[in-house]
Parts: sequence; C-alpha cells; structure tokens
Amino acid sequence: MLASPEAAPPAPAGGGMSEDSRAGGGEGAQGAIIKASLEAEVLRRFASFRARLGSELGALFDELAARLRLFEGEPGEGYFSHPMALPVLDLPLWVATRAAGPEPAHDAGSPALPPLAVDLAEAAAFGYLHVRIEDDLLDEGVGEPGAAVLLSGALFARHQALLARSLPPGSAFWGLFEEVWLGYGEAMLLERRLHRGAGPRDVAAFRRVLARSRPLVLPAAAALFALSQAEHLAALEEFVSALVAAHQLFADLLHAEKDRGFGNTTYVLSRLWALDETKDAAPAGGAVVSDSGPCRDPEVRGALALRARLFVRGGFDAILEEARCELARAQVAAGALGLPEAARFCREREQYMVAIQRRVFLAFFSALAGDPVVAPR
Repeated sequence: MLASPEAAPPAPAGGGMSEDSRAGGGEGAQGAIIKASLEAEVLRRFASFRARLGSELGALFDELAARLRLFEGEPGEGYFSHPMALPVLDLPLWVATRAAGPEPAHDAGSPALPPLAVDLAEAAAFGYLHVRIEDDLLDEGVGEPGAAVLLSGALFARHQALLARSLPPGSAFWGLFEEVWLGYGEAMLLERRLHRGAGPRDVAAFRRVLARSRPLVLPAAAALFALSQAEHLAALEEFVSALVAAHQLFADLLHAEKDRGFGNTTYVLSRLWALDETKDAAPAGGAVVSDSGPCRDPEVRGALALRARLFVRGGFDAILEEARCELARAQVAAGALGLPEAARFCREREQYMVAIQRRVFLAFFSALAGDPVVAPR
C-alpha cells in the first residue's frame, strides 16, 4: 500500500537519483476538479479525526503529519497527489463511480462526491498511513517503536470502521479483509528478513513481499461488494498487483543508493549487483566508472560500483523496462474493469518514469563531464 509520495530530497552531487519531479499529462479539467475536491475532503476528515484524539496520540499524529507534510500544498497537489504516489484516494472513487455506481455530480464547478466513494477514499488514506508508519519503522527505524505501534493501531481502527460503514457484517468482503491483512503481516516480516540478507532476493521473493501493498485493493473491493459487483474482484486484484509491482520496481530503482547506504537488500539491488562485473567502462569525457574489485566484496558496494551498474551496464534501463511491462499489464486489467481513468493513470505513470529516466541520466553524465546540470522541462 506504500506510495512514498512525499517530496524527495535533492539529488546528491554526481548524479544521484530523486523522484521529486512532475511530468506527464494531466487528467483533464473535470478529473482535476474531482481529484482536488476528494483530497480536500479527506484532509478535512483527517483534521476532524485529529480533534478526537487525546493529547498524546494527537501529538504523535501531529508529528506524523508534519513529517509527511500531509496538510501542505493546494488540493489536488498535496501529499496523495505526488507524481510518485499510487492512486490511494482515486481507486475507490473510480470503482465506486464506474461499477454501476453514480457519477460525481457537478454544481457550479464543484463536484458532489458520492458518500460511498468519499468514505472509502478516507478508509484508504487511513489504511495507507497505518502501513506507512510500520514500513518506516521497520525499514529506516523512524519513530519510537512503542509510540509508532500505538498510533498505527489507532489509524487502523479508523480504517476498519470506515469500511464497516459500507458493508454488513456478514459480507464476503470481510473474509478478503482478513486474508489481505494477514498476508500483509507475513510480507512485512519477510521483507525485514530479506533486508537483513536472510534469504534470496529473487523474483519469487519480490512477488511475495508485494503482498505488503495488497491492502490497496480493499477500499475499492469494498465498493465492488457494496455495489454487488464482486465478480470484478479478480480484475481489480490483477490491476493492483501489476501497479504496485511497477511502483515498487521504480521506487527501489530511484532509492537504490539510499537502500545500499542503509544496508537493505532489495530485489532491484540484487539484480544490479548480478550484472556483469568484468567490464569497466569509460563514459563521455574520459571519466572511468569502475567497480574496483569483486562484486561480493563489501568495500566494492559503494556509490561508484552501483552507478556503474545503473548507468554503464544498463541496470537502470533494464529495471525501468520491467516496470513498464507491469504497467502494461495493469492497463489491460483497467480495461477489463471498465476504468478508463485507471488506464490513463498507467499511461501517465509511464510517461513520468521515462521523464525521470532522462533527468537522472542527464544529471549523472553532466556531472561526469563537469557540465552544469539543467533539468529537462
């Protein structure tokens, strides 16, 4: 369920990577208005939830909101609208208004969003924050563990309560709910073990770890069950599976240097380290990018060794192509669901990835040549 949508830090000198760049086309004026209205309403509900918390939990929520910059930016350009974000709020809206549900009505340019869509978007947002707290704690040690667990639990309670508004207790949805969250826990524990180097980082392990993002399916699935459209669940699962795979591949590609610094062993890093280590290369300008030794020597796994694999040996291109293939799979599933907005999202995400690829390569090779870096427009 992770989107990592907060603004990324500036690129380090020498061509480091950052996803903080907006690229790709828009959704159109009407879609932008709906998206901005939905995000504004969810943020308003966040503020209302915060007002009901006690002093200590409230302070923890304030710290989280400040760290993620939840309330910064204009509606439609905020935290959940970052170009690297998954469609956390959008997916429940798309499904609730396309699966035999009501279209958002417009009155003087201000959309009246269906209550089902808004409740489920809010549920998605709280579920996302629940996961985000735990992921940041396990991956990077962010936060005091006891405080993180308690705040995460409070957010999960809100997530579940919102889903319960839309579905009766006996709905088959609740079996899916339990299955997804149990799988999430197993996936998070597996990823923690793999980050510590306990087990192979192969494609099978990568797919199993992706179950940590499967909760993204739940609010949209709740819309399907509420609208008696559960026969579309398999297509929804396929869409989410492919989309989160593309997202994770690209995010881990951009964060490869950070993960190496933290000592995290990701699938993308394992792919990069497996590239041919026998060839050093000299890019334009005569600067040599070399591994300076065997791949398995810890001293070799520094910035130069990693960048050689990313930019000289085709590692960046190979991982990006894998992500693009996943986006193509997601686009097919979006078509099967009858969600043109989701298909457009996939096309725009691919455009964004390609634009970032150009920016990263320009920064890297400009630095090697000693030229000033000019970001592409």
